[in-house]
Order: sequence, then C-alpha cells, then structure tokens
Amino acid sequence: MRARSRSARGNPPWTPLPDPEGRYSTGIADYDRLLGGGFPRGSMTLVGWDATVGTEDLDLMLFPTILNMLHHSRGMIAVLPSRDSPHQFRARLTRFVTRRRFDSRVRVVDYAGEDEGHSYVVTIPTQAMLEDARPPGEKEKKAAIRKLVEAETAAAGGRKHPFLELYSLDVMEALVGPEQAARMFFHGAKRSRQMGNLLIALMGPGLATAVGAQKMADLELELHHDDVGLIVRGVRPAFPGHVVTPDRSAGPPHVGFVPPPS
Repeated sequence: MRARSRSARGNPPWTPLPDPEGRYSTGIADYDRLLGGGFPRGSMTLVGWDATVGTEDLDLMLFPTILNMLHHSRGMIAVLPSRDSPHQFRARLTRFVTRRRFDSRVRVVDYAGEDEGHSYVVTIPTQAMLEDARPPGEKEKKAAIRKLVEAETAAAGGRKHPFLELYSLDVMEALVGPEQAARMFFHGAKRSRQMGNLLIALMGPGLATAVGAQKMADLELELHHDDVGLIVRGVRPAFPGHVVTPDRSAGPPHVGFVPPPS
C-alpha cells in the first residue's frame, strides 16, 4: 500500500511510490514500467520537447517525479526553462507540497536577478559562469561556487541524500553559448553520476548542444502536444507514444499513461 501524505491548500494528498532497488521511482506507475522500474540511480534522462509543449505540459510530466523525490526526503536543484520563473514555479508546486518543504529542500538557480532575496532562489550573475571572466570576474566565480555549494547542501539535507537535478539546456546555451554550455553540462553530468543523483535535462527545439547531450544521456524521451493531449515517446528505452493524462481517481498531480490503440 502506498503511503499517503497531506498536501498543501486542501488538494488531494500525494501518494508517493516506493523507490525500487537501484532506481528512483518516477512517481507514475505506468512510467516506471516503461522505464524498466524507474530512473537508474546516478543516471541522466534527456527530455526533448518541441514548440507545441507548454509549461502546463512540463508540469504534468515532471511534477510527479519532483513530488516523489521530495516525499522521500530528497531535495532538488533546478534551472528552469526561460519562460518560467522561480516564484511561478514555487506557486504551482506548493499546491501539492508545503511551502516549508519547498523552501527548505528546493533551490532554483537564476541568472537574471529574478526573485532575489528568497531562500529558495540562488542568483548567479552570468559573468560568473564564463571561463574568460577577468577581475572582478574571479571574485564573482568564487561567490557563485559558494552559493552552489550551499544550494547542494540544502538539497541533500542533513542526511546528505542524493537529490534531483533539473536543468533546462536552452537557458545555459542562451547565456554562455553552445560550446561553454556543453562543457558545463558535461562536467555537471559527470559529477551528478558520482553523487548518485537523478539528472533530468530539458532540451527545447533547435539547440546546438543537442547532439552532445544525447550522447551523454542514459535515457531519452520526446514530448509533443497534439489534439489528444501531451504525448510522450521513448527513444531510450524505446516505447510508442503514450498520452499523459490526469489520474481522475487519485486527483492532481497524479497522472497515468494511456498507450496507443493496438
């Protein structure tokens, strides 16, 4: 039987799925089955999405995994897609998890100076990301590293659990260019594997870093929205397109996957 946990603002409680041995549950039973039991620990999953996919679609796909990680005492560090913002993301997610849990275990890295002053926002100046930055760039780089270490400490918690890393590649590429973004992502993915984290990379259309990211990924999925709703298709492991649909019996944000007609 799945444990039930009271969610925020009177919404139906989140019912977390247990993590299988050596894996992290996606929070969606159908999704776990398609992936052979969930996400392998220390793995990287690449989620490609096209122009038909909106923020609500990404929430539908990602929130069960995020909530399942949070309810297993695992935190999260996120670089959100450019169309999203830290306070908007928090407002949507805290419909299903308490603000206290979010503020203590989730850190959103922001490069635009948006929503500064909140405990869950980690503001990193763009210049601090550049290898060729000159003084005061070196000082900014050291400050940025310190902030990221503090963010990892919050995400890992007192017991230093592995945590979820969610990165939008379009933001990284837009800020520092494809070559620097590819190098940063390569080193980040290697470090994530060593720590046993779960890394989910979001890849929008037309990115120059796509080929390199695909080579590094352990799992790869593609998202598309059409007349019937959000469609997820497996590239690695391969599976046909399934419709991602809200679970009416469990309530939001629980979802199920509807397979194509046989």
